[in-house]
Amino acid sequence: MNSQTLPSYDSLSRPLPIWHPKAIYYSLVRLLFQTIGQLSDGIRLGLKYGFDSGVMLEYVYRNRPSGITWFGKIIDRVYLDSQGWQGIRQRGEILKSVLRQVIQDNFEQGVTTNLLDVACGGGRYDLEVLLDFSGGAVNAVLRDYKAENVQKAQELALHLGLSATIEQADAFNDDDLNRVLPPPNLIVVSGLHEILPDNELIRQHFQQLYRLLEPGGTLIFTIQPYHPQLEFIARVLNSHTGKPWVMRLRPLELTEAWATDAGFQDFQVQMDNFNIFGVVKARK
Repeated sequence: MNSQTLPSYDSLSRPLPIWHPKAIYYSLVRLLFQTIGQLSDGIRLGLKYGFDSGVMLEYVYRNRPSGITWFGKIIDRVYLDSQGWQGIRQRGEILKSVLRQVIQDNFEQGVTTNLLDVACGGGRYDLEVLLDFSGGAVNAVLRDYKAENVQKAQELALHLGLSATIEQADAFNDDDLNRVLPPPNLIVVSGLHEILPDNELIRQHFQQLYRLLEPGGTLIFTIQPYHPQLEFIARVLNSHTGKPWVMRLRPLELTEAWATDAGFQDFQVQMDNFNIFGVVKARK
């Protein structure tokens, strides 16, 4: 199945008629999530912060089931083993591999990597890569819009004994972007564009990032052209806004065209085993 055969963003944004069999089914599933499901620590976090939140992703990356009673742990294991979350973890490993290689290439050329992650969430993938480098090889600025994500990232950096600038900022605000020092030669945008429905916002973001990135620098961003649980997620799960988590799938060709129009080139793409998520590397 591809994105063309899945329900559209517009159709998923509209509630089903209350008499529709799917409406009844998804209402029952939501009830289960809000009752028995809360025995699972993962589901409980999703209900509180949003299933697309940085807090939720940090929990998914850790991949250690926990819950209230043994039954809650079983529910949590099933939840963490969903195909979407497996794909997220694979995306994280691909992202770390690409990030590590860019930093290593810079190091071998005698270039200090000035890293900016505009929406780091809990910061795990960045910080785990930074563990491999020392001696001033990387200046890292990790940012997120949500205070709870910034706090999680700061706590993890402290736990790992790492030094990085971790701060709250808006990834789309020019004033916030322009005060990044030193100017970045490596920018990471992971999991941000996928949770936002506004195509024009994303298109303009590539232009903002191109202006910010140093000449010859690298942009790493993620894509989501497909999801097998698209309708289930839209009808059952809440996003970080508290509203239904309706995802707008975007084919690689579309996001690559936006990035190309902004000035980026030399695209390299790696997908997870399910072809749900991808990591794209491009050069200015």
